[in-house]
Amino acid sequence: MHKIQNKNLYNNFLGFLIKKGNKIGAKNILTAAFLMVSRKTGYSLQTLILKIFLKLNSFVEVKRVRVKRSSHLVPFSIRLKRRSYLIIKWLMQAVKEDTRKVSMSEKLFVEISNTIKKSPSRSVKLRNFNISQALSNRSNIHYRW
Repeated sequence: MHKIQNKNLYNNFLGFLIKKGNKIGAKNILTAAFLMVSRKTGYSLQTLILKIFLKLNSFVEVKRVRVKRSSHLVPFSIRLKRRSYLIIKWLMQAVKEDTRKVSMSEKLFVEISNTIKKSPSRSVKLRNFNISQALSNRSNIHYRW
């Protein structure tokens, strides 16, 4: 089961990185980033992907729901496919926010290594913000249908 999920997560990473059909360039970026993290930590690719998934996994998501001309933030439980999408989205959003003049694979390497370690990373902050939003808007659960 984990092997199938890891392969899907890797392919989803690859799909996020593909720009204008350049699959080879995206694969090179992703491979270089995971290779650098693997060398630094000593973990295999499957272990790295599993650690990223476990570290950034969230069971709730906050959505905006309109009811009678007013909008409310409502926490929703999410499925596995949506969770894996959000994990990749948070990682890539953190990489895009990095304004240093280094390669994309270097930025991805730094973000993944910070996520796996106990170091503060932007993707973990995005996950924690999502969870705090869900906790603070628990009272709006009755708008979910």
